[in-house]
Parts: sequence; structure tokens; C-alpha cells
Amino acid sequence: MLYNKFKDTIFSILAWAVINFVCLTSRIIRVDYHNYLNEKKKKNVLFAFWHGRQFLLQFDRRFKDVHIMTSLSRDGDLQTLILSKFGHKLIRGSAGKRGAVEATLEFVKVLRNGYDCAFAVDGPRGPVYEVKPGTLYLAQKTGCSIVPFSSSAKFKKVLANWDNYLIPFPFNKCVVVFGKPVEVKKEDNLEAKAEELKLELNRVTELADRLVR
Repeated sequence: MLYNKFKDTIFSILAWAVINFVCLTSRIIRVDYHNYLNEKKKKNVLFAFWHGRQFLLQFDRRFKDVHIMTSLSRDGDLQTLILSKFGHKLIRGSAGKRGAVEATLEFVKVLRNGYDCAFAVDGPRGPVYEVKPGTLYLAQKTGCSIVPFSSSAKFKKVLANWDNYLIPFPFNKCVVVFGKPVEVKKEDNLEAKAEELKLELNRVTELADRLVR
């Protein structure tokens, strides 16, 4: 157990250093950032992104008190160590009913206290590019809008894993694209809103890829 914790600590430091090196040596352009700023004037937001595009996003939102959920697994432990180094606030939750309910209640509290939250809406294990209902439920419950965002890089490696994880190279041209906000009212059908969010996430992801060509 102690050995695993030591390994995770070392790995998290290395991952933090790599992410910083890549991002600080690259030119990162924000596109349509006003979509977020306009919503933020009214209320805090829920950021939504595809799991495989988070490399640049965690850096862009660093030290802004963004709350993110990580699992109670060892992978979640490692993710917590990495994300906390960028100033993100972590809420731990599990796939089990009790753990999910506790995490959801915590996010409701956080959102009502004025903080932004961020969710990989197809995480933690897929299916890839399919929106799960949790973020939509929170938006409906709190009245906060969902701001989809995505990222891309000119020079990159896309892993052949379940989420097509994108790793940008250093000294790069990168973009972070902020999409049109998605509002979820009390009377809205969540399946229809999930499709709306999916389409917008796909749009900003495709736009990000085009802009770095």
C-alpha cells in the first residue's frame, strides 16, 4: 500500500511536470471564450468535455477553484494527485449508488455556493462520446448552464485506447474552444438535452481539430 502511494506520488509529479512543460512551451488560443464569460456573469457553470480531450483543459482551468469528481479507485487516487497540483478541487465518488448520491449532493452544494464544476461526460470508462445523465441532472437541479468545451493540438499523439486520449507535443499550436451554453429547465427531457450536448461537444471538438491544421 505504501509502495503504491509512493509510486503514485512520483508519477503525479512527473505528469504535472510534463503537462506544464507542454502547455508552457506551446501557444494556446482560447476560441469563443465569451460563451463562458457571458454565462459566468449570470451564474457559475458546469463545464462538459470528452474524456480524451482533457490534457489541455485541466491546464486552461488551473487555479480557478473548479471542482471535479474522481473515482474512489486507485486510478482516481492518481488523478486526484495530478489535478490537485493544478489547483482543482476534487470530490470523490464511486459508481455505486451510495457513492454516486453522496457525490451528487456535494456537487449541488458546491454549485449553489458559486463554484464552477467540470465533468468528462463520457467518463470514467465510456462508452466514448456518449453523454451520461449526471451533468444534465445537476444543471436541471441547480439552474446552472452547461458550457461544452474541447481542445486540440497541431502536433499530437492520439492513443488507441477507449477514449482516444489526445496528448499534445511541446512547442505546439493548441486551441481550447468554448461552445454554446446548454440550459436544462425543469420541464426538459434529459435524453433530448443529452443529444443537444453531444452535438455541441462534437461541433467544438471538430472545430478545434480544424483550427490547428
